[in-house]
Amino acid sequence: MIDITYPLDEHLLIYPGDPVYKAEWFLSMDKGDSCNVTNLTLGCHTGTHVDAPLHFLQGGKSLDEMDLDRLNGPVRVIEYFPETPGDISEAFLKKCHIQPGERVIFKTQNSCRFAGKNLLEDYVAFDLSGARYLAQLGVACLGIDYLTIEPKGSDGSVHREILGAGIPVVETLDLRKVSGGGYEMVCLPLRLSGREASPVRALLKPLDMAPGAAHKDKV
Repeated sequence: MIDITYPLDEHLLIYPGDPVYKAEWFLSMDKGDSCNVTNLTLGCHTGTHVDAPLHFLQGGKSLDEMDLDRLNGPVRVIEYFPETPGDISEAFLKKCHIQPGERVIFKTQNSCRFAGKNLLEDYVAFDLSGARYLAQLGVACLGIDYLTIEPKGSDGSVHREILGAGIPVVETLDLRKVSGGGYEMVCLPLRLSGREASPVRALLKPLDMAPGAAHKDKV
């Protein structure tokens, strides 16, 4: 299994303006307590996490109402390394022959440049045409290797397109050791009642390439 979850620690970059991550000993054996107990403070979008529709849609499904089958099962990692920098568009996605109900996550130049620590001014996200195409196609879930699927300066329209179609979004994936192709994905959020997001532990297991199996797409 390949762990595509960034470790939660004080070095992990948090989305600007989100709650700060903090872990401290509530009980400590070093201080004479009978056991170690940690007090953890963090936002629901800290580190590798999944967004439910409630994140951008008033009255949308909350995290505990999501179908976990959308996040678990066969998934395709699609590599996006265009010669000309730009966000992921409908034109590119049409070349990938994505099927309705397919789970897809995207590896971009973000992976090596972000590394969980670096805020990127020119990160790769999805443009509105790409978001609309995936929403209309009805993919099961969508993932990316940065803090957000939303382009810089956007008003949230990309999230609203995707989440409005009931598609959960997995962000801040660590895809540095992953190549394009087919995998089995395990991605489990905390069972937080009535909330819009949760940190996840996400894992990939490579699948044997076979006729009809997920395949690589790269530009």
